[in-house]
Amino acid sequence: MTNPLDMINKSKNIAIISHVNPDGDSLGSILGLGLALKKIHTNVTIYVNDIVPGKYEFLPGLHLLKKYDNEALDEYDLTFVLDCGDINRLGYSTTLLSRSKKVFNIDHHISNNSFGDYNIVDAHASSTCELVYDFLSKELNITVDNEIATCLYVGINTDTGSFKYDNTSPSTHIVTAHLLEAGINIEYITYNLYQNNSISNMKFLGHVLSHLALYLDDKVAIVDITDDLIEKYSIDAAETDSIINYARDIKGIEVAITLRELEEDLIKISLRAKGDFDVNKLANIFGGGGHKKASGAVIRGSIDNVRESILNEIKKSL
Repeated sequence: MTNPLDMINKSKNIAIISHVNPDGDSLGSILGLGLALKKIHTNVTIYVNDIVPGKYEFLPGLHLLKKYDNEALDEYDLTFVLDCGDINRLGYSTTLLSRSKKVFNIDHHISNNSFGDYNIVDAHASSTCELVYDFLSKELNITVDNEIATCLYVGINTDTGSFKYDNTSPSTHIVTAHLLEAGINIEYITYNLYQNNSISNMKFLGHVLSHLALYLDDKVAIVDITDDLIEKYSIDAAETDSIINYARDIKGIEVAITLRELEEDLIKISLRAKGDFDVNKLANIFGGGGHKKASGAVIRGSIDNVRESILNEIKKSL
């Protein structure tokens, strides 16, 4: 691979982007990389292509995010695509790739097919933020300051389930130790991520858990999240992603699923697993992907029809 620092220095314009429906790892990685590159380059644009969930509004550099405009004619010498298992996860912003001379793909999803001109893809890494830390410190020799470290820590923390998931490795803890040495405020980060829920969100959580349904000898838990329900409780749809963890953590559950209406007959499927069940393979069937124990997809159909299709596929494996 061409020396990354030379590639950056020779680029007049650099863009950074990640997937739709941003989460902690996507936002942490684009902001962490963006803040670092702005130390050595004068023309770096950090794009976002969807609404940023409220709990991430404390992240340093958030004001630098620019909403991607599909009608814009800006062209770039180099575009970094972060935390994106395949280019379809860019949604409407895939057009950015055609306006870029070179694409640098950094990701940790097993479904990633190395679509970039340059690729750092490691399915064994805990998160894209972990890979970005190594890229900054080892390839670019950029000092990771407090703001960059805060962004990268958020991605690692959220993608490892606060270091509970088995994607947490010795390397993950070593990188996290370096981030702690940069002086990040753990209490402040924890408060914003986990201890600042609105009363509406908590009432919504109580509702969906009380209506959670079990299937296939109580090994599968499914939560339905409709537009009407989100409107009733006046919550941000992006704040519903963590609900699946409550379903997964029930004793005896092997597969947890949330079905969220994005629009009429368009359903976002989120999948989580315990034990040996591979939800990445399940997601692949529906045109999605991710990791063995955490994957997703977006498919056409009503919630009822999508639920039936998923259960039929799970029956073949459980």
